[in-house]
Amino acid sequence: MGNTGKSELTAPQQAAIPSGLAGRRGIQLATLVVFVAFLDFFAGLPLISTYATELGASETMAGFIVSIYSITNLPGNVVAGYFLDRFGRRLPITMGLIVTALALAGYAFATSSEMLLAFRALHGFAAAVLTPGAFAMLGDSTETGSRARTMGRSAASIAVAAIVGPATAGILADRIGYEPVFLIAAGLMAATAVIYVLGSRGAGGIVAEPADVEPRATTDPNPVTIPFRLSWLALASIAALSWTIGVGTFTTYVPLHVQELGETSRLSGYAFSMFALTALIMMAGVVGLRGDRYGRLSLISVGLPLFAAGLFVMAATQDMWAIFVGMSVIGLGFGLLLPTATALVADSSGPTRRGLAFGIFYGSYSLGVSIGAIVSGRIAENATGVTGVPYAVAGIVAAACGTLALIAIARGIGAVSREAS
Repeated sequence: MGNTGKSELTAPQQAAIPSGLAGRRGIQLATLVVFVAFLDFFAGLPLISTYATELGASETMAGFIVSIYSITNLPGNVVAGYFLDRFGRRLPITMGLIVTALALAGYAFATSSEMLLAFRALHGFAAAVLTPGAFAMLGDSTETGSRARTMGRSAASIAVAAIVGPATAGILADRIGYEPVFLIAAGLMAATAVIYVLGSRGAGGIVAEPADVEPRATTDPNPVTIPFRLSWLALASIAALSWTIGVGTFTTYVPLHVQELGETSRLSGYAFSMFALTALIMMAGVVGLRGDRYGRLSLISVGLPLFAAGLFVMAATQDMWAIFVGMSVIGLGFGLLLPTATALVADSSGPTRRGLAFGIFYGSYSLGVSIGAIVSGRIAENATGVTGVPYAVAGIVAAACGTLALIAIARGIGAVSREAS
């Protein structure tokens, strides 16, 4: 059970795992895709709900427009997982980048909330392949004993995207309007598609093709390990569901909250940047330097209460300072949770099933975000003025549901999850 990722694979499967220059290039390309995908996502956080209201959407409709990205992202993740394993990483990721660019351009030409909803749905489905594909590439390029460190450093690009994206998008939206911001994002996505195609060409094994690996039936030569690996994936997915309800909540409600306080999109962007800065400290620092020395379960168990604590701060008082403090604490929890959970997902599967494993994981992620966005939008519409109820509900879910799930699963795989680190 303490074997490394390579020693658990047959010889042809070991050959499919890149090393040297190809492995480094795979990590670089995957990190680029992760960065741009999350830059796109985070840049929209301070804009989508308020842009939707400018197009005539109610607060409930605005929440639905925010959440439709995750609703279509959810089945897209699972479908993407199949195609990533069946056709390799290169083609699905390239197509995802191109269609995402087209959907972002469509935002700029939307003339009604219904049109925005349609383009947002396409955006969510197309982008569904990007993160699972990129993290599958990262898992392919690293061994078990270094995965948390690699995931932490690559996930740090997510925090950088979250620092740059919301603040920049908020400032640009205030100065030049929403539409040019969406066109700029579309151009960046298209440029990334070109770089990815050129960079992956001739790179050998960095984008595993199905011919490079043996059939799925031989992926797990020791059947005894299968239940434990499924338990690792279940642990990561349930934890993701519990914290992403909070992500959907603050994604939808913080911009509306700031607007109700009479502030501009710029301050909303700054709040998201505070979240990203503290997440960066955790990802590049604690997890990026020493993440593999701690058990996956230990880091997840610390991250969930931190995430919940930040939501409770914003629930307790609705002043602007509480938003900044709360988002900073949430960032600390998120910085522990994401790279640790993705490392556990990579540990749970071999190269022929890693795309599907990450598809399931990010399907849970999308489900949580969509639930949080819809519920918080509904609460906001029925509330009189600013309320802390959306944050409180999400905080209770993260603290109670996540903790109970971890306790239940830890009884069976606690020792095994430590071996995965």
